[in-house]
Amino acid sequence: MSESYLVKPFCSPAQGVAQVPGSKSITNRALILAALADGETLLRGALFSRDTEILITSLKQLGFSVEINKSLHTIKIVGLGGKIPAQEAKLHVGNAGTAARFLTAFLTLSEKGKYFLDGDEAMRQRPMAGLINALRSSDNFAHDVYGKETLSFPFTLFTSGYLKNCEVDASASSQLLSALLMILPLSSGAKVLMNGSTVSEPFVQMTEKMCAQFGRPITQVNPGEWRCVNPGSFISPGIYDIEPDATAASYFIALPALSGKNSCVRVSGYNPKGLQGDTAFAGVAQACGAVLNNENNALVINHWPEIQGGTFDFNNFSDTFLTLATLASLANQPTTIKNIGHTRKQETDRMLAMATELERLGIKTQPTAQELRDNDTLSSLTIFPNREALKAASAQKPVSIHTYEDHRMAMSFGILGSFDLWGDGRPWIEILDPRCTSKTFPLFFSALESLRTQFVSVAVDGGAACGKSSTSRTLSEKLGFLHIDTGAHYRSLTQVLLQSFVNPEDTRAINNSLSKIKLSTFISGNSALLALNNKVLSEAELRSAVVNASVSQFAAIPEVRAFILAYQRNQVHVAQQNGFAGLIMEGRDIGSVVLPQATVRIYLEAEASARNQRRKDEGIMDSIVQRDKIDSSRTAAPLICAEGAIRIDNTNLSLSDVVAKIEKIILAAGRIP
Repeated sequence: MSESYLVKPFCSPAQGVAQVPGSKSITNRALILAALADGETLLRGALFSRDTEILITSLKQLGFSVEINKSLHTIKIVGLGGKIPAQEAKLHVGNAGTAARFLTAFLTLSEKGKYFLDGDEAMRQRPMAGLINALRSSDNFAHDVYGKETLSFPFTLFTSGYLKNCEVDASASSQLLSALLMILPLSSGAKVLMNGSTVSEPFVQMTEKMCAQFGRPITQVNPGEWRCVNPGSFISPGIYDIEPDATAASYFIALPALSGKNSCVRVSGYNPKGLQGDTAFAGVAQACGAVLNNENNALVINHWPEIQGGTFDFNNFSDTFLTLATLASLANQPTTIKNIGHTRKQETDRMLAMATELERLGIKTQPTAQELRDNDTLSSLTIFPNREALKAASAQKPVSIHTYEDHRMAMSFGILGSFDLWGDGRPWIEILDPRCTSKTFPLFFSALESLRTQFVSVAVDGGAACGKSSTSRTLSEKLGFLHIDTGAHYRSLTQVLLQSFVNPEDTRAINNSLSKIKLSTFISGNSALLALNNKVLSEAELRSAVVNASVSQFAAIPEVRAFILAYQRNQVHVAQQNGFAGLIMEGRDIGSVVLPQATVRIYLEAEASARNQRRKDEGIMDSIVQRDKIDSSRTAAPLICAEGAIRIDNTNLSLSDVVAKIEKIILAAGRIP
């Protein structure tokens, strides 16, 4: 990516599954807790960004075993129950506030340790005093390069190996308090007292909940007083799943407000009742006109009819205020964002940065950028919308937005630039230093581009053991498409008909049984599961011996196939309504009967010997030749390669080879001219 990024407006509806990474806040807390636990912990869904990699690198420098797999988003770390192998180290924390504060407290568990810590110039200006002062009471001291006590980076930290009762001023950042709470269980009898109040309290609650998930609950016995009633090293959960980042999700909640009618974006894994307080942004978005649908482990965002201004308190989820601030320039009335004064001491002075860049776009704010420069105590920002001012500012050329090395500035204005201001697709915003998004969301602009696509329906046909399921599932996960296994449909119907003791040759009994079945869809992850009378059959039920023996016979019955056909065709609508950029349907008659107009039609085949071996590997001993004969000779929708379908022989191809081949075809078909 160059030194600037010209944002291309959306001229067609945004649609698809937003590629939201794991939460930075959860990933970094989990790394610290896993290091303080006994034994191995596998973190799944982890974020790999500058901030988390700084902490990973620091833990390795301190002697911890840390294995990463970026493609699988996993981190394996071996905790040592509170012991830190290296008694001396030089650590650089960049501009990562969480890593800087968490590590500073973490290191104090090392007896007679000596650690030099420094960060970027911006980190040297960020609040550390509250934490350093609190640790001093436990005989931990931070000295500058001249050997004098200091309250900011760079410093050499001399550690005692313990935490006594301490009092912390966390008014500047809740991370100062969270850092202490995570080492509290390792200091029997100690307590942490908070002097006054803190900001972003949901992040403190996140810390409390995660300590409990790692086996050491922390109790707030009195307001502002925390103890661990059962102290000791943390207990590894073995596997720990990290939620998608709620702050990053805010950008994709906002996008359908700007990308036109019929926009529909899906955020998978979104949990409104999870660990992250920033999920509260969704409530503000709804108050501003967002059309949201929380379903099973996902959030679906449809087009906002209008952006409604108003007054909102962002104290508890302030990382998302920039998302609303940029949207507010297009609202129907002024928007006031309150209680965000603490964001003036984050990656940059975010209030000043936002006001400055909005003014660059011709948008008035109150206070103005100059008033913010003159008074660092101001904590609210009002944005006055004006589309004509935006046009005037960008009439000659796109406006260059300064990001101040702040990832959230880049992403928020990236979303604003997605609005087709001129109605002709003309870019009007240029983001300077787009690489700053690497702090928490390295692939943000790629994720944004992935939602600029036409809906693609993919039919995958083939005989038994041709790799339809493995290929289709892998592609759906990779592309964010809805996956439909029609074989499971026929297995479900077979199970129900068998339970009704229906004779496959009794057409009247079959029709009578089918008439009592209500079909519906349950979406789990990227899969659409058939529910019969609101019940989804288990995998064990679908793969039982009796179903395996009967499914071919029942699936060949014309009445059964006719009964399910309309439902199967309707899955295209289901995919579109639930924010998927496409659909992959697998079976034996998808390209020829169910979706003959599918955008892409694939026919997989392989030599009989290879297919027989695959079946044996699955523990299935039926005859491939006999199965093919049944499938291809039935009167209703026989197995054939539909005219125009692309044939792929995968006898000697790996799964990854087949997936790559089909992915290329799909991406070409979905590209918007």
